[in-house]
Amino acid sequence: MLSKLEDPALAEVSVRVHSRQDDNGNNSQNFPVPLDVLWTRKAIQESPLAAHVSRVKDMLRETETHDETMYDSALGMLIKEAQNLPLDSYSQDLVQMTENATELLREIMEARAASDSPSKGCRPPRVTARQAIVSEDAVKKILDRAGEGSSCTKSKVVPCSSPAYAQVMEEFGLSGVAAYPVFLGCWWMSLQLEDFNDWRKDYISILDYCFFLEYNVDKVNHGRSSTALMRHVLALWDMPHLSSEMRLRRAHMLHSMSFFDLKRRHESEIRGRKTDGLTTWVHSDRDMWRDFKALDSAGFAHFLSFAKGVEGRDDMMIPGLVNDWVDLGPDLRYEECNQSVFALTRGSLALEDLLLCYERTVWMLNASFVSERRRVGSQSFAATCIWQMCNHRQDVWRYYSLAFDLCSAVEALDLYKVANLADCYTPDLLPKKDVANAGVLRVSRRRYSYRVCVDGTEYSGGIELDREVCDAVQEGLLPKSMVDYQLILPHLLRQGQVTADTFLHHMDSHYCAHFVDVMRSGHGHDFSRPCQRAIACLVMEEWRSGLFFAMGIGSLIDARPDYTANDRPY
Repeated sequence: MLSKLEDPALAEVSVRVHSRQDDNGNNSQNFPVPLDVLWTRKAIQESPLAAHVSRVKDMLRETETHDETMYDSALGMLIKEAQNLPLDSYSQDLVQMTENATELLREIMEARAASDSPSKGCRPPRVTARQAIVSEDAVKKILDRAGEGSSCTKSKVVPCSSPAYAQVMEEFGLSGVAAYPVFLGCWWMSLQLEDFNDWRKDYISILDYCFFLEYNVDKVNHGRSSTALMRHVLALWDMPHLSSEMRLRRAHMLHSMSFFDLKRRHESEIRGRKTDGLTTWVHSDRDMWRDFKALDSAGFAHFLSFAKGVEGRDDMMIPGLVNDWVDLGPDLRYEECNQSVFALTRGSLALEDLLLCYERTVWMLNASFVSERRRVGSQSFAATCIWQMCNHRQDVWRYYSLAFDLCSAVEALDLYKVANLADCYTPDLLPKKDVANAGVLRVSRRRYSYRVCVDGTEYSGGIELDREVCDAVQEGLLPKSMVDYQLILPHLLRQGQVTADTFLHHMDSHYCAHFVDVMRSGHGHDFSRPCQRAIACLVMEEWRSGLFFAMGIGSLIDARPDYTANDRPY
């Protein structure tokens, strides 16, 4: 009998979570939500930023017919400022990272344009398309099932129609684009990093809009042109009397936009090209690849908050790496050219190579997690992992349901070493078999008791969890429902206490409620340091359980031929 998980007619994740929410008696409503950016949270309503937004709204009402002229003028002014970056060490690093990333992207563009023709260049390519290497193992079994054909269940960008989320938006003064869960990246993730403890962190959230517009969110047509939306964003960016540091952060973000614009235009040009579902891109220069991924991770508004030097550049890359783990299948399907897991496995999909990569990924997470100097870096990857579970886009729980049994393979790994990218990989991006002088992460645990109800049946028991997670739940800093959803329900599936179909139905039915828990917890506790730490500890326990490995391998169910960049609207 065909499992519901493999039903070719299985709906996209955003459709399922809202329809199953209705099954629970909630009256969700589907209606278009304008992509409005002209608002501020209640927490900063008396701030200079709120006053600026009010002035911008008045100004735009008076000049509504001059969209393109004003957009070009504002963008030109801000770009000119960005081009005059001070030559401090941070800005020099940023310029070099942007140049490295753009060089690699142009190589990929040239390779795609040349297709099967031999390269005429004198220098060996630093990035090459390669057919994925597949072995006779559990990974191949999922790839074989993918080949049988089904629609990809990864969603396009949609708003959350949950009435409970509408209440959260009202409670904290969120509006417009915040109705779209991908913007959790601005109105939860960015705030979670706590670059500042006042309205300036909201200004940085507004700077972060450009990354999510790289996803072509502005193409979601609700009656407002993308030019008008970008004019509004740039008008918000152009805030008078900013400090030199805030202007520098704005310049950093603008600098990265040159890369995003190039990638977006390239993907738009080749979108109709068929893919084979098994093409990867392999790199020969570790540090250039790191910078390439760091740009694609889009945290440049936060760059000044990261550690200096190589550590900071590594930490800028890591959020993109952890996000790529749950997108293996869709990235093969749509031929994403900056898939970091395949870069680290040299295009191999063999279970042994993927496990080695997962182990080293966790070592790099540990290196960021244990360092107070790298706090913003560790919060970046932890927040990214929460975003994956809430964005109504990546179908992570279906993927987990398909490969949860592979968590047992992760148990044999040593996931407590502390090592950086250069400790794990050679300069030509080959994995090192032995990592000398690696530190060891120590985790203090205690019993976490749970009682959850799934499909009318109650399950209770206890597991050993990081003491900081247990304490945060006990002190009310972390909702118990979040821990149960992210850790306990997957645990029950691994233990065979619930079936995969039952598990997925439960996770879909409670998806929006979990999203609400995440948003209310962060905003309700004003993104305090103890809450940040608890989130990071929870995410690290999930990595050690093999959660993200199973999600990644399960995502290969979507690895089949399609069209380049077909997961984004153009």
